[in-house]
Amino acid sequence: MDSKKAQPDLENQPDLLEQGMPLEELFVQVEQCIAQLENPQISLEDAFRHYEEGIKKLRACNEKVDQIEKKMMFVNSQGELEDFD
Repeated sequence: MDSKKAQPDLENQPDLLEQGMPLEELFVQVEQCIAQLENPQISLEDAFRHYEEGIKKLRACNEKVDQIEKKMMFVNSQGELEDFD
């Protein structure tokens, strides 16, 4: 019997610190990753590390935007909540 249990892919999940971070700060950090990747002197290993970090931060940004979109509701004239289009 295999002792490994199916676990979520934590490598591709934004970490808890990123989830609590403001969206604007995440964008700044993504830009910093991009700036590092644009450096012609960067090693391949560092480039992969910055790429992975940037992707994780972009995923955190997408999750935050999704959460914000779900919260964007308004009250109609009958006092009911409707999606904000």
